[in-house]
Amino acid sequence: VTTPLSILKTASVHQKQPPPNIATSVVISLLYHQGMKRYLFALVFLSAFFAMFSFLESRTVIFRTLVSSAKTAIAPETEARLLFVGDLMFDRHIRTVMERSGGEAVLGSVTPLLKDADLTIGNLEGPVTDNLSQSQGTKVGDLTNMRFTFSPAVPKLLHDAGFDLVSIGNNHIQDFGVEGVRSTRAYLSSANISYVGDPTGASTEPVVKEVNGITVAFVAYSDFVGGDADRAMQEVAGSTADVTVVLAHWGTEYEAEPLPRVRKLAGDFAAAGADLIIGSHPHVIGAVEDIGTTRVYYSLGNFVFDQYFDQNVRCGLAVKATVRKGKSGVALAFEETKVGMRSDGATVLGCS
Repeated sequence: VTTPLSILKTASVHQKQPPPNIATSVVISLLYHQGMKRYLFALVFLSAFFAMFSFLESRTVIFRTLVSSAKTAIAPETEARLLFVGDLMFDRHIRTVMERSGGEAVLGSVTPLLKDADLTIGNLEGPVTDNLSQSQGTKVGDLTNMRFTFSPAVPKLLHDAGFDLVSIGNNHIQDFGVEGVRSTRAYLSSANISYVGDPTGASTEPVVKEVNGITVAFVAYSDFVGGDADRAMQEVAGSTADVTVVLAHWGTEYEAEPLPRVRKLAGDFAAAGADLIIGSHPHVIGAVEDIGTTRVYYSLGNFVFDQYFDQNVRCGLAVKATVRKGKSGVALAFEETKVGMRSDGATVLGCS
């Protein structure tokens, strides 16, 4: 443990010198009165020499401690860049595009954005299974149009594009039952992609990542899992990470303004200790607000999706949160980038 610099300075200033040795004074007096001046000179010289050496030695030790303390007292600032994107859906038309032209046709234009971060996070809107697609080729209103399964090639595509973590806590992850969730976990793990939001409760959460000495905890919440709010609140309150992020799947589809119930949940997460809340499910870019020091993005909208019927669903938001940690604490700064979904299946930078 390093002694605080101020204490060391005070100690060095107020350090007392040892009192004169009484026995030495008596000997000097006796020697002087007996006429032994030559011995007196030698004794005085030696006493002065040892006193000076002792003084310099004590000062040198204090100086070294001060220098050492000064080096450790000022920690350099570290930084971690986190990129958040919205809903990722790889079935129906997107699946057809990938089968015909490969994953590059879908994510190629935004891969530089995805890779320009230390951690990239999104919402995986469905399971990864070996099952054949039931939504591919269907029309809106068909029975299986909203039942999703993604190709086993998707996790590797996500990893190669820059993704590190996804939330699977949403209303489509159980489209193929518990077995579909198990399959998703296995495929994501094999592609070295972490996940939160497992509705089966079989996974350890929250997931904590460390980047450049900064720890970030990810907690998932879903409107579609009973009792999930209590679990998520406990995980947020128990987090000891530098930054705690809640990935919340909530709200009403195609509504940018959050419901009062959702705003209350956001306030509760903020009070529990969340530093950042990222929402999904409405498929449109939602409201943004600060609750105290907690930034809330109620919805980032879509990032990969085959919804083209309205400008609002064709536009999504990517948010880069830069975390800086230094001697004064932890601070977050935000940068927002709009993305657009084209009818050829590609996600591109910009949306007008």
